[in-house]
Amino acid sequence: MAWMPASASPVHPRVMSLNVCTDQLVLEIADPDQIVSLSNLSGDPRLSFLHDKAAKFPKNRGLAEEVFLAHPDIVVTGTYSLHNTALILQKAKIPVEQFEYAQTLDTIPGDILRMGRILHHEDRAKALAASFEEKLSRFRAMPRGKRPSAVVFEQNGVALGAGTLADSVLGAAGFRNLVAEQGYSGMVPYPLELLVRDKPDVVLVTHSYEKAPSLADEIARHPAVKALGSDTTGNVVPPGSWACGGAFTMEAVEALRHLRDTLSQPKTGHSG
Repeated sequence: MAWMPASASPVHPRVMSLNVCTDQLVLEIADPDQIVSLSNLSGDPRLSFLHDKAAKFPKNRGLAEEVFLAHPDIVVTGTYSLHNTALILQKAKIPVEQFEYAQTLDTIPGDILRMGRILHHEDRAKALAASFEEKLSRFRAMPRGKRPSAVVFEQNGVALGAGTLADSVLGAAGFRNLVAEQGYSGMVPYPLELLVRDKPDVVLVTHSYEKAPSLADEIARHPAVKALGSDTTGNVVPPGSWACGGAFTMEAVEALRHLRDTLSQPKTGHSG
């Protein structure tokens, strides 16, 4: 049986997002009545910067059966999904647009513009992308000065090296990614012994999630991390702001630039 979308030639197509990162782009650009559903991770504040905005929309588990029942005009998802849903939908001749994971800040405007074309909101997307590019250019034009070293230290002792969105954000904010300088790429195990040896100026640890505490978070609170003498914080970068790429990722750059400027200020003491 041929695929029958909700409308033959929609002015603003009804969209179903199966991935937390495409959820964010949809929430930034779509009209509310365009959104059929979002992924069930869209409500997770650690991964979804726009989780509050996502709360009012139906959720899906990324399954093809859910798409068949909902009859959206277009499906958007990531290329790195755990399901083979996209392949099933493509074989059924259902329109699917897949997005790569944003690995650098420079890829974000292109993804915003592409989603704008898909959702028939080109002007809205152009304005969003232009604002993002203007802010990014302004940060990159700032005086460099001292560049403190930083390590993004996540659950189970995983660090973020070269070729990650976090690495790109750190660079724009005026930090050196110590993990990338050690020759590591992507998400890699980073033993505590290396962290102690390298002594970064800043250790950015994972936000704890009060509603679902996890042993995986405990390594970031190990006494060895606290004993480094580094500025250790999990509260600088807004949760979800660099888990995916979107206009909101500038929030991570701004927060880290503020931290970098704070670290660069001379420390003053009081004589007794």
